[in-house]
Amino acid sequence: MTIGIDIDGVLTDIHKFNTKHAPAFFKRKYDRDVVDDTPYDIRDMFGCSDKEWMAYWRRYLIKYATAEPARQGAKEFTEKLRRDGHEIIIISKRVFSARKGILGKFMRAMVKSWLHRNGIWHREAIFCAHDVADIKKTICLEKGVEILIDDDPENIYSACEVAKVICFDTSYNKDVEGENIFRAVNFDESYELIAALNNSI
Repeated sequence: MTIGIDIDGVLTDIHKFNTKHAPAFFKRKYDRDVVDDTPYDIRDMFGCSDKEWMAYWRRYLIKYATAEPARQGAKEFTEKLRRDGHEIIIISKRVFSARKGILGKFMRAMVKSWLHRNGIWHREAIFCAHDVADIKKTICLEKGVEILIDDDPENIYSACEVAKVICFDTSYNKDVEGENIFRAVNFDESYELIAALNNSI
């Protein structure tokens, strides 16, 4: 099977990172407090503007992209999938990574280096614009992805029209459900789901 795996929120715990760093940043720089601690997007957490969101990531992106570790079990998970004969495609909407020019090239290089350092086996890494609707659905169709593992409700609801989707459990996707959507709280559960889905095809 061809399996697509997201980075931010699946291979990493981006919500945990933001919860640690964002409150102090927005309070200090904009005197802004958390308005909702459950959303996926920083803009929803703080009711902030795109400009303020960009300022936050300019301050913390390098730290997140280089020092934030993979979730426990991520390396072993991808190794088991490889041994089982599955193809893994990393499909990421990491900010700036789809841009042309030096910034995009630098961001993609950082991501690839992070995947290598954390032992995340994959056949290919695809970077898509974070502000393009249905982009992961399109990639699933183009690459023949049969199972996508993602945490972002928008991606899940879009991609489930063309693939099975494992919703990687987080505080901001608790209400996500529907046809072709399955929930896993960790990589062990994700692996068991993939085995069951593979046997059902």
